[in-house]
Amino acid sequence: MTEANPIVTLKAKIKEFGFNKLRAKDNKSVNSGEQAYKDINRMDFIVNGENIDRDFVDRLYKKHISLVQNNKNGEKNYRSFAKEVFKEMFQHSRAEAPNDHILEELATNCNQAGYEHIYGPFMMELYEKHKLFMNVNSDVERKVYIDCKNPNSVKVECKIPKAPVKLLDFSEKKICDISFSMEFTLESQNGKEGLIYRDGKLLLDVPEELKNYQDGDKSLFDIIREYFEKFCKILGFTFATKIEHNLGNELKVDSHGYLENVEPPVRSNNHAHG
Repeated sequence: MTEANPIVTLKAKIKEFGFNKLRAKDNKSVNSGEQAYKDINRMDFIVNGENIDRDFVDRLYKKHISLVQNNKNGEKNYRSFAKEVFKEMFQHSRAEAPNDHILEELATNCNQAGYEHIYGPFMMELYEKHKLFMNVNSDVERKVYIDCKNPNSVKVECKIPKAPVKLLDFSEKKICDISFSMEFTLESQNGKEGLIYRDGKLLLDVPEELKNYQDGDKSLFDIIREYFEKFCKILGFTFATKIEHNLGNELKVDSHGYLENVEPPVRSNNHAHG
């Protein structure tokens, strides 16, 4: 029988927001499409409910590599390549490909420097203030769900289902795993320049058991919750709710690692309520 392991989903949402909050920072690798070239075949895509096999993506890389060309300055440009790979993934899933404006946006931002990096400031502050390090760079599964019902709109969810959290002191012991995701709808404006981001959601799954362990005068759970709420407000998202559910052992606290010698708090009144 699976041991009960309550997970708390911290959730924030926004109806409509400026795409500059999600776009990759302006840099050469992003603008040239090179970041997309590096990352597309390192992510798992699910398009209109169908898994896109990485072997198929690798074949697309070989098929369209000739689209990588040098610009007038002799620098490689990967944008046409990235757009064509995205387009064929939609066609492979028997979905109508999005229009060119949306394909351009995906080529720019559907990578580790774009949509996925939105959690970067949150992770950085937890590290700088509490030495809590979320390792998302090695052996971490990355899933991107894209639903396209018409060429002028796509629904996107970028998710890391399981990321280890470590305490970077002298031990570097693992504390637990967390999961985070971002959802939004991306719409073009009938062929006009500019895109609209709607129905944005940020979600963070945290083991509830972290409420039982302290860092100073706060529980580890409340520390993570506090920084997540602060991060959401900076982006203009409304911290909406808390959902408790049981995910078995998927995101279990590693009580034999860092927490094995940590005493639970005598009294804690700082529980997260949405």
